[in-house]
Parts: sequence; C-alpha cells; structure tokens
Amino acid sequence: MVIEDDINLAELLEYELMDRGFHVSYFKSGRKAFQKLKSSPPDAIVLGILLEEGEMGGWTILWELKGSADLNEIPVFVSIALDEREKGISLGAKDYLVKPYKPSQLSKVIMHTLLSNGKQGHILVPQAFP
Repeated sequence: MVIEDDINLAELLEYELMDRGFHVSYFKSGRKAFQKLKSSPPDAIVLGILLEEGEMGGWTILWELKGSADLNEIPVFVSIALDEREKGISLGAKDYLVKPYKPSQLSKVIMHTLLSNGKQGHILVPQAFP
C-alpha cells in the first residue's frame, strides 16, 4: 500500500513497484487508506507523512498501526522530505527514506524485508483519484 498525497511521486513509486512485480494499491487519503488496510491488510506500507490538510496524517497512521494487535506486524516504510528518522523509527517504521530518493532504493528495501518475513509483496498504494 502506498499512502501519499503527492500524485507525481505516488505514480513514480507505483510504476517502480509494479515493474518489480509488486501488486500495488494507492491512496491519497490517509483516512481512506487506514480504513482499507483494516479490512484488507497489505504486506507492506509506503507512508507519506505530510498528507493533505484535514486528513489523517502519516504520524497518526503509524502510531495507530503500531498500537493495533492486528496490524502492528505490517512493515512501514516512511517516505518524507524532512529528516526525522529518529521519530519514524521510534514510532515503529521499518525504514525511513528521505525524499528525493531513487524509487529502486525503495523497492529493494521492501523486497528484502518481505523476503526475510516470508511475504510475497502485496503493497497498498492510496488512490489519487476518487
């Protein structure tokens, strides 16, 4: 799952991950993404932190995920322009990537994590369009 409100970045990540063989779902809305992942948990989440005004923000999503007995094992890869790595890791992120980074870097980190966890790579990316 990719949760990102920057449509251009989200499309770039989506194409890169799909090219690497991942099944990707995309969400622009943090709230909608969180509802979807509760009903259909992905193998991994790429999480933008600064989402649209009035939306459920990335830090809140990460905090809620890691506080949930059903969802806390999903690896979360924070994708942000600000270097707040310590905060992201302390809240439970598996890895923290500072923008701009090469999409191939993200797919490699996700693949390594999923393979070490015995997963196949179903990733949810939030919908940019309604």
